[in-house]
Amino acid sequence: MKQDLTCFLSGGPVSMRWLLLESLEYIEKVVALYPHAHLTVVTEWEEAATLAEFAGMDIEWHFGDCRRGKLPFPENSFDAVLAENLLTQAYEPYELLMDISRRLTDVGVLYGDFLNVRYIGVLEALQRGEFPVREKHLYAKTEMVRLLDDTLFKEIDFVPGDCDEHSEAEAAWEAAGYVNVNHELAVSRYLFRAACSTASVANLKGLYSPEVRRDLARILHRIEYDVRREENIARLRELCAREGIFPEYLHDFINEACCHREKVFRLISM
Repeated sequence: MKQDLTCFLSGGPVSMRWLLLESLEYIEKVVALYPHAHLTVVTEWEEAATLAEFAGMDIEWHFGDCRRGKLPFPENSFDAVLAENLLTQAYEPYELLMDISRRLTDVGVLYGDFLNVRYIGVLEALQRGEFPVREKHLYAKTEMVRLLDDTLFKEIDFVPGDCDEHSEAEAAWEAAGYVNVNHELAVSRYLFRAACSTASVANLKGLYSPEVRRDLARILHRIEYDVRREENIARLRELCAREGIFPEYLHDFINEACCHREKVFRLISM
């Protein structure tokens, strides 16, 4: 079985800011799925900008090795980053992922892949005295979870990118005591989607501006900790009326933002 990163992409008319890092084969796929997207592409291959297949596309080109130094963009510049093979070749995976997370918005998403160090092909090579890890980075899925967690990603999904059919070799490694959850030993490459916010928080962030959400959180925390309570309850009601904050949204926001939720619910309902 083989699939690519488009398995995560639903497409649609939404206008999104995409950053593609050395992933030229995805340019046409992203444009087809998101025809109103603005693409920024970083590549070492300067000739790519002159290729006929990219003519007429809304692409901002940057040339250089994205594994070296910081990405040349302000923070919060992109809604999505797509980086195939980047972690395999990265010099400093942690630094690179942290740099990418800072370039994403607070509801942004990174799409990437990595080679599985627990793949039976890798294990068999190690038995023969071959060490592919000297040439490229390989990762266990648990290691990738920790790495993405440490670089501020909140919600992570994995799917097999390249996966062998169940084989006698896989069964033999299982019999030797190797854990094989979801046939992990048969997966040579994983694809992942890593979001900067959980789905519930992303929904909250998508409806109102950062300024409105910041004011709402500040007022709720003052109510929660009895800072000029009556004044801030009045400010909350005024903010909700002015910005059209509906009760269901306020309820979910309190659940995400406040520690003493029942207290806040009781105070604002008085």
